[in-house]
Amino acid sequence: MTDVDTNTKQNAYPEVREMISVSEVLKRLPVSRSTLHRMVKEKRFPQSHELSPMRIGFFLDEVVEWQRKLTEKAAA
Repeated sequence: MTDVDTNTKQNAYPEVREMISVSEVLKRLPVSRSTLHRMVKEKRFPQSHELSPMRIGFFLDEVVEWQRKLTEKAAA
């Protein structure tokens, strides 16, 4: 999967939100897997969604929004 600007990506099914795996989240964030899980548990990061018994994912737009808010908070 490549990095894309979610605002400009054309989606054939606009009602379907793009999801990314834990590995893809960790490529974008400089944290460990255990830190990510702790942040989710403490509700300091968007909640994960169970896709199958052994697979979870995150909505890409929620991760992007979290990053935007983080940078706005740092700029304030």
